Amino acid sequence: MNLAPIIVFAYNRPVHLKRTLDALAQNTLAKESLLYVFCDGAKTVKELKSERIKELGGYDAYKVPILHVQTIAKQFAVDAVQGGKFKDVYVACSEQNKGLANSIICGVTDVINRHGRAIVLEDDLLTSPFFLKYMNNGLDYYQNRLSVYSISGYNYPPQKMVIPKDYEYDTYVSLRFCSWGWATWNDRWNQIDWSTEFYADLFKHSHQMEAFNRGGDDLSNMLYLQKEGRIDSWAIRCAYNQFVNHAVTIYPCISYIDNIGLDGTGVHCGNMKNSKYQDIIEKAKAEPCYVDVLYEDSRLINALYNVYTRTKRTTLQRLFHATFRKLGLPAPYEIKKKVYND
Repeated sequence: MNLAPIIVFAYNRPVHLKRTLDALAQNTLAKESLLYVFCDGAKTVKELKSERIKELGGYDAYKVPILHVQTIAKQFAVDAVQGGKFKDVYVACSEQNKGLANSIICGVTDVINRHGRAIVLEDDLLTSPFFLKYMNNGLDYYQNRLSVYSISGYNYPPQKMVIPKDYEYDTYVSLRFCSWGWATWNDRWNQIDWSTEFYADLFKHSHQMEAFNRGGDDLSNMLYLQKEGRIDSWAIRCAYNQFVNHAVTIYPCISYIDNIGLDGTGVHCGNMKNSKYQDIIEKAKAEPCYVDVLYEDSRLINALYNVYTRTKRTTLQRLFHATFRKLGLPAPYEIKKKVYND
């Protein structure tokens, strides 16, 4: 097996980073893997001098969260190599603030062009002990399937997306790129056009927007915001390049990732405690069965599309929905949208 290097991107959440790195160290194959940690710099001098961090999770907190993150990364690198937790650990700390998008684009490009493949995480993702095994086996399995753009380590919780009981694989084909723990190869990554110059063509043709939105009806709106400079998302650019290259992402039926960052601490995520996206990763399989024929299972395409539906319930329906959820009962007013009609 050609083990892919692991890349972790961090900014100003020291407790989240520590948990992410500790979980990675518990992975099968961690001892044989290379780990790169990229720490972004402060946006302003004021931010560098801030005192907004508190002692969390029993860790000694510095007054400057960005410096605390860098210290945790550097100390982890020393401890991990000396303790045999990883083959080697490289830490790169930026003096300037690159922003998440530029940090990921530059960091992944650097590492993936040296190694040919990479597994990528941000600093708020807990991994199953089998995450690295799942990712590396998947990279080997789909390496010559050029229509596979990336491999996702995340899947939606069963209360949001039900996998049919008669589905015979442990992975499925998705039309949507996922940024919560993913992997790809240099030939796919280097296909990406990071500029927004050609995005305008999509919005001239409603049938193209409809086709792009088969992965979720929020995609074209995010791409529009990116084109207008109102957001700076590397992930929506990946999603669009996957679309124009007629490619897919492979998702696991059971998630190998749990996002712990939806607690109001992140730059790009709000406060979503008890989030619908949090998942139980203990059920992730050590030896998953990868889907061998790359086909769109209409049931799974529809289920994933519905996760991102923006159709709203009435006030009364939302009240009944919340009440039934609290009682642990199936919600009576699930609004479904479909890509494929039954």
